Amino acid sequence: MYHFLPLEVSNFLREMFQRYYKNNKTVYTEQLNTREIGYIPFDGTMTRHIALKNSVELQNFLMGAAPRHLYHSVAFYDYPEKRSMQDKKWKGAEYVFDLDADHIPGADKMGYEQILLEVKKHTQRLIDKFLLGYLGIDPKDMKLFFSGARGYHIHLDNDTFYQMSSNQRREISNLVRGEGISIKTFLSAVSNASLLGKGWVTDIDRRFTDTISNLMNGTEPENIEPKIREEIIESMEKPINSKDKRRKKDIYPKLGFEKYKTLNFGPAEKTLLESIINSFKREYAVEIDEPVSTDIHRLIRFPFSLHGKTGLMVKRIEIENLKDFNPLIDAVPGQIGDSPLKIRVKAPIDMNYNGIRYKIEQEESVPTNFAIFLVLSGRGNLY
Repeated sequence: MYHFLPLEVSNFLREMFQRYYKNNKTVYTEQLNTREIGYIPFDGTMTRHIALKNSVELQNFLMGAAPRHLYHSVAFYDYPEKRSMQDKKWKGAEYVFDLDADHIPGADKMGYEQILLEVKKHTQRLIDKFLLGYLGIDPKDMKLFFSGARGYHIHLDNDTFYQMSSNQRREISNLVRGEGISIKTFLSAVSNASLLGKGWVTDIDRRFTDTISNLMNGTEPENIEPKIREEIIESMEKPINSKDKRRKKDIYPKLGFEKYKTLNFGPAEKTLLESIINSFKREYAVEIDEPVSTDIHRLIRFPFSLHGKTGLMVKRIEIENLKDFNPLIDAVPGQIGDSPLKIRVKAPIDMNYNGIRYKIEQEESVPTNFAIFLVLSGRGNLY
């Protein structure tokens, strides 16, 4: 029985990646000649500051290097091959969100398939709640990619974002992460604002208002301690002040942000508001890799390249197709082939791959693309 040595495994994987790049002509990015290219080979470390003029040069490069990991800059340069950032002459940069399991609480206890589902939920939330919702970005200005491993990248590809500084990009990052949202910042914001526009403050105000209204109507909102509920109901039955005999509950639904100044908030209302703010952040905040979003010189994975830790494609997805996208089917590279290879797993495997459920205790013959996934992800060895 033939056993691959480490060097032989490396050479075999390089040959499979080279086959993929030979048969896949979709590996390309817009404004290629203004991007810095970087890559990691199967037998070395990162090489960067590469410039490629067109698709022909890119294809020749891929066939020669057969990179394990392939990247391009989010930035556009006059001279992308220069080693100094100053000498490159920065022209602008896409805004990129990187969503990965590393930033999701509890991911370390999830299996790979569960991780993929959880990260997709965060990606969908980012698109629906923040990009389409709060920011009102046109879907045609978004490019969505499966990262090839455990997450997604969203590129905001529009002149509006190209010239943003790192600090301006951080403001958007803070928005989607719910950074700095607390009862103190909320009350500060509502004391200086009108009830206009979309955002965290408006949504939190709406939920707080609805919760109070439900309490007064006898509807029992979830997760409110009985003591807090009773104190709020008692507070709402009281007059606004000694001069105005109207009860709080009579005018509460009619007021906007000014109610936080005029209704003499008591401890119970503040406790409820703080609880709603915290639950709202848990529901809607999106954990992204902030340095990726704020770095205007960042390298990001190349569209339709192969990920060197899984062998899966960095796959472009239409925004409306995210819900039905399955990385373990849709990002499997058919160009590599499915000839059987024998694999020995390091621990029992039970997972779906390319539409087939695999349950492997020790050794088994599997299609080439799945064998590559198991080897690159550290789950098994060829033999």
